[in-house]
Amino acid sequence: MNVMLGIDIGTTSTKGLLCRTNGQIVAQFNHSYPLQQSVAGTAEENPQAILMAVTSGLQAILRTVQQQQLTLAGLSFSSANQSLIALDNLHRPLTNLLTWADTRAAPAAAKLKKSEFADELYQRTGTPLHPMSLLAKLIWLKTSQPKIFKQATYFCGIKEYILWKLFGKWQMDISIASGTGLFNWQQQNWDPEILAIAGIQESQLPPIVDSYTTFSKMRPDLATKLNWPQATPIVQGAFDGALANLGVNALDSKTAALSIGTSAAIRLLSKQPALDPQGRLFCYAVSQQQWVIGGPVNNGGIVLRWALEKLFTNEKIIWEKAGADPYEQLLQIIQTIPAGANGLLFFPFLNGERAPLWDADIRASFIGLTQTHSRAEMARAAVEGIIFNLRSVWEIFNNHSFSQPKQLVLSGGFAKSPFLRQLIADIFNCPVQVPAQIEASCLGAILLGMDALGLTDDLAQSAAALSGTVTTYQPNPAAAKSYTELFTIYQRLQDHLGHETTALTAWQRKFN
Repeated sequence: MNVMLGIDIGTTSTKGLLCRTNGQIVAQFNHSYPLQQSVAGTAEENPQAILMAVTSGLQAILRTVQQQQLTLAGLSFSSANQSLIALDNLHRPLTNLLTWADTRAAPAAAKLKKSEFADELYQRTGTPLHPMSLLAKLIWLKTSQPKIFKQATYFCGIKEYILWKLFGKWQMDISIASGTGLFNWQQQNWDPEILAIAGIQESQLPPIVDSYTTFSKMRPDLATKLNWPQATPIVQGAFDGALANLGVNALDSKTAALSIGTSAAIRLLSKQPALDPQGRLFCYAVSQQQWVIGGPVNNGGIVLRWALEKLFTNEKIIWEKAGADPYEQLLQIIQTIPAGANGLLFFPFLNGERAPLWDADIRASFIGLTQTHSRAEMARAAVEGIIFNLRSVWEIFNNHSFSQPKQLVLSGGFAKSPFLRQLIADIFNCPVQVPAQIEASCLGAILLGMDALGLTDDLAQSAAALSGTVTTYQPNPAAAKSYTELFTIYQRLQDHLGHETTALTAWQRKFN
């Protein structure tokens, strides 16, 4: 029996999914690693820890393949984008991995936004100006760590590093490249003028290949260690957001995919590139023939984790000792609080924000807090704030000429909770579909791999089979009405926050 393996190299963990081509899941893994945030704005990871997570996951999957006498038809990769590693001439790391969440390049991004060519940069690349982009990160590295910048022979992201270490392949797929801020989407190459702004040469970056590019053969020593079948084809794959749309069968411009994990995003697939006149949405490649338009959000599940760790510190320890899932326990408490958290709003910008504001200096805040509000209400407001912020992105799509999505499909960690599914339907005032299989990026990698290897004749049919039975959540009319009123207030207040918190953020940086 043929099986396909999809591996998703994420922000806090690497996940793997082994599926039969008919959609049946055979095995999966999830290996986590720490996100280092010791200094304000820092969000780094050890690339070696990520490599170990990938190889240990591969080893476990291969044991299953061999024990069940299966045939591995292919391996396809997904990964988070907008990460950066500086490498020496032997491709050895000179830095940790700077993840998309690292905001130390905020001054560089702010300077670019004020420059006379700011709009031209967005028009050429489809990447909003923000510290997440490799353009801003490279400028920051050149300024703050000039010795390392000068030592660096190469620069890449995490997927390129992993593919080099495992297979000796030095290349970047067009999907990852298109999110760097260095890629000209019209010419489909590294933009020489933008590279000059970053202070690097094209030879320092991996060559760009299509997401459907295939190759084979692992490095011999590693292949022997893992017992890897060398004839197995490997598919380059794309970035996790684009693949999440494939994984939930959101394949056209009428169906939006909402994924909420550590971060979050709303995305639409399109056969043609399209830019937002105000630069609030990205436009990246899925492959050379397909595009994804979306609004990425920094503050997804990471806000729920903050609420758990900071508001319910002692309870978290007790729940864990009792063997209970602390997130499930917290959500049970939140459900005892009425919709709207008794008039308390939370603006969830703990890590600055990308869409819809693209402001790295904005910060989180409670508004409407009184002495009668409890921790439970604060936690509910925090969760509602995550979803209000995503509704703001949704409204951009609904007011756009190139697409007005009619359906919303949910994936990621939030999709595991029936309560959160219903809450999203209520706040968006829109039906929310949830497929049975919610590890959408892994599934998307598998689907792209099957398409690349000729293992499917109908991508939509295969996506439906792999994602499984869909459950639809309709908005509760009473809750939706309350949330519509609150969302209007939320939007008015949100418009003022950025101007007021910039000075406070600058003051915070003096002490971090």
